[in-house]
Amino acid sequence: MATKNALLMEVIPDDPEKDPNEIFEKIKEILPSDVEVKDYKIEPFVYGLKKIKLLLVIPEVEGKSDEIQKTIETIPGVSAEIISLTRL
Repeated sequence: MATKNALLMEVIPDDPEKDPNEIFEKIKEILPSDVEVKDYKIEPFVYGLKKIKLLLVIPEVEGKSDEIQKTIETIPGVSAEIISLTRL
């Protein structure tokens, strides 16, 4: 079995009017097929913004976490930040 990593990310919209649930649905659509959404949580952030905390299970491949971050950031008006990466 291939080695997997747990990737914790925060996704933050640039506008409090953006629905975090819609953003999450879009993220699920664009993630590569070898990435599993293990858990997510929508939390208050600042200035009325709500951030999405994502826990993803990804294959241990060099550059995969950066690729996922860049993929998520193709959604207009959101930024993504890697919080932690841990081998499972």
